[in-house]
Amino acid sequence: MKTSGMTEVLPLTKKQKCACNVVMGVLLVVAGIILILAGAGVIKTPVRKIAAPTILFAFAAALLFSAIVAKNSLSMWIAGVLFSCGLASLLDVTTPATYANLYPIYIAAPAVGCLAALIFSETKFALLKAILFFGGFAALFALQSSGTCGWGLTGGLLAAFGGVCVIAYGVDAYFLKKKKEGENA
Repeated sequence: MKTSGMTEVLPLTKKQKCACNVVMGVLLVVAGIILILAGAGVIKTPVRKIAAPTILFAFAAALLFSAIVAKNSLSMWIAGVLFSCGLASLLDVTTPATYANLYPIYIAAPAVGCLAALIFSETKFALLKAILFFGGFAALFALQSSGTCGWGLTGGLLAAFGGVCVIAYGVDAYFLKKKKEGENA
């Protein structure tokens, strides 16, 4: 079966489905135990601080496992996004950085997902364009969040980069249409 006309998704065998379910169950049990230990005071971090990274990493790891078993680029993409978001939550808890400094990671999350999806995807060029798009915007927002630039300069850079992306898209779409017209002639 084809998904979006790009990547063939093979059905999982009963053993593969069982393995994926067992791994997800084990990871959720481990996440639950970590949260229970935090709730009981054994882990000296409040549950409210570690709940998000713990659950995000558990689901990301489960998706990563099933994506590797199924060779599924979409599941790899979702795992990459969840790992990115889990990393931002973890860094908020374990470093002096706050979400005011870490929010560019969320903007970069689709780029990280695309990077992970490259492993099994047949449409690598499209993923590379998405990595450049989201990675570029994340890098520019990181200038502001790190204190390197104020919003005035960052805003101008964002507008200019957005303009370059629109131009690149327009040119790419034009030549893609010309190519398809040439093939149909």
